[in-house]
Amino acid sequence: MENIVVLMSLYNGSRYLKEQIDSIINQKDVNVKLIIRNDGSSDNSVEIINEYMKTNNNIVLINDNNIGLARSFMNLVYYAKLDYDYYCFADQDDVWMDNKLISGINLIKNKNNPTLYASNQTLVDENLKLIDIRYKKDPDVSYKQIISNNLIAGCTFVWNKQLQSLLIDENRKPSDELLKKRIHDVWVASVASTCGEIVYDKNSYINYRQHSNNVVGVRKNSKIKTFIKKFNNPDLRCGRSLIAYELFNKFNDVLINDEIKHELDMLGNYKTNKAYKKELLKKIQYREYNSESKFEYKFKIKHKFF
Repeated sequence: MENIVVLMSLYNGSRYLKEQIDSIINQKDVNVKLIIRNDGSSDNSVEIINEYMKTNNNIVLINDNNIGLARSFMNLVYYAKLDYDYYCFADQDDVWMDNKLISGINLIKNKNNPTLYASNQTLVDENLKLIDIRYKKDPDVSYKQIISNNLIAGCTFVWNKQLQSLLIDENRKPSDELLKKRIHDVWVASVASTCGEIVYDKNSYINYRQHSNNVVGVRKNSKIKTFIKKFNNPDLRCGRSLIAYELFNKFNDVLINDEIKHELDMLGNYKTNKAYKKELLKKIQYREYNSESKFEYKFKIKHKFF
């Protein structure tokens, strides 16, 4: 059986934690290692995990300081090194079907390039009552869409060792500045889409719990409120240009083709290159990826918020 490591960042997750851990350790047809990084929890989450560890040697707990969701998950990626056949993320509050991991592995096991698997999600309420299937049609998993507005969820990801070797390369790691603007799953998906490929599965193998304490969930945010929030907070601006800049500079030697190289160079350096700025203003598709108005799109580029 294939060896797969499940990487979970934990923060005050005691309410739903047992259901999620049970669904992970009961996965079929795989050897599962669960590594949990406690990101400074103050509830009884650690006590719950310690109870599991008394009878299960395949659960590892790392107690550490609070550094936030994105950095916590990426630290787990680095911790896992290249010790497993496959790698995946887990949220602390979902419930997995018992064939979730093997279903992902089966779709990418014959890939020899850096490959990421992602699937659909079954949206449920806090009591696991069905709300809906997240996507009725396959979401766009192109690198342009992911950089602009990622539509696939990290909790569905499974990736191979080829992608993992890129992610843990010391010279290719994302900056802390970027991880304030774009979280871990956006980075992993961006690397896969520009240096390898993404395999999307329209089926769902995960009950994706929606509740008031979700750090990341399926939300319909007001465009005006989001714009004002970014306008007032520099840490939230320039996510697209910064991720493009880091991808171009850190993965230039393994990017798939010259078209991708040019797009990343343009997006990442439009602030200092007038020709790139002019080109970007004409790239209407980037506005469409993020559902921005013409005014909002042009404003962000002209004022270097993109």
